Amino acid sequence: MGSTPLRAWEHCVRGERVPDAVLDALAAEAEAEAGTRALFGELIEPLSDSFEPRLAEAYLDTFARLLERVAPELKAEALLRRHRALGTPTEKPRRVVVLSRVTLGADVAVVSPFLAAAAAVYPDAEILFAGNLKNYELFEERAGHLPLRYGRTALLRERVAVGLALAGQLDRPGTVVFDADSRLSQLGLLPFGPPERYLFFPSRAYRPESSEPIAALACAFLRERLNCETKPFIAPAVTGWVPPTDVTISLGVGENPAKRLSGDFEQRLVQGLLDQGHSVLLDKGGGGEETARVEALEQSCRGALYTWQGSFAPFAEAIRASRLYIGYDSAGQHVAAACGVRQITVFAGAPNRRFIERWRPWAVEGRAALVEAGSF
Repeated sequence: MGSTPLRAWEHCVRGERVPDAVLDALAAEAEAEAGTRALFGELIEPLSDSFEPRLAEAYLDTFARLLERVAPELKAEALLRRHRALGTPTEKPRRVVVLSRVTLGADVAVVSPFLAAAAAVYPDAEILFAGNLKNYELFEERAGHLPLRYGRTALLRERVAVGLALAGQLDRPGTVVFDADSRLSQLGLLPFGPPERYLFFPSRAYRPESSEPIAALACAFLRERLNCETKPFIAPAVTGWVPPTDVTISLGVGENPAKRLSGDFEQRLVQGLLDQGHSVLLDKGGGGEETARVEALEQSCRGALYTWQGSFAPFAEAIRASRLYIGYDSAGQHVAAACGVRQITVFAGAPNRRFIERWRPWAVEGRAALVEAGSF
């Protein structure tokens, strides 16, 4: 018999409701770091990454009932009833809070169009980005900041506590919330305000027949709901210095080694570009395994090779200034697409074909080349 999250996943795939006993076990196991990691890695993320409407519904039912166990003041039926009522805001706001999707790439591809729409539709309102500082730095020229710390490695109850604290700041008259299917709201389930003050983008179930990228779907949704034309953007107020180069490269994989190509691909890629006379800027990432890989390349490669380690926003500016961006499926590809920079994106270890369709960069004038690797 598999792990508890895998047993819950099997119920969802069969179209069955996850039994209460399994949910009780999930909640108990999530009190430990390994349990929370397994919950998201083996159940929550697969339900989301499938982009299937029936599994999106299974997520809502499962997570609403799980929230009731983690925070007893929340009632699953009330959460689901509110979620079903979400539509287009009817109240004219004094401020619009746009929720981060926590990951940098999703914030560029999906959330930035919501920031642009908020400013266009409500020109007299204060526009705030709710999220971690690292993400906010990508947009600080276009929005204010509602700071918080949402840890992607935190326990389930800690993540929910961050959401409930944020709910107290958002459920106020005069505040409208734009939610692009954010993990802060646990994909729209936490009570961040009533339906008349809430715009929710059901990214996992919206236009399921379409093969368009999620960035294009977000813009289509905003056009449909708000009659507003938008596109992804970055607007950092950069204070760091990054050397301008012909090519920018990020070898980050978001702690998912399945996204990497094996062998000496990375060394041959970097040295090949240098041998052709190109200057290259490599992002070192935030430490750990990725930084070690880049430092090894720094030692072994010869040519005009530069590295950057620090805030992502200056590196995003470097991508904008470069002629070509290369990387695995990560934030950099969405920055390059938003800035109209030619790019090559390597997709490896994707869970399914729809995941690649949704998360491929929405490039301007067909400037992106995708390289698929691995099996599904």
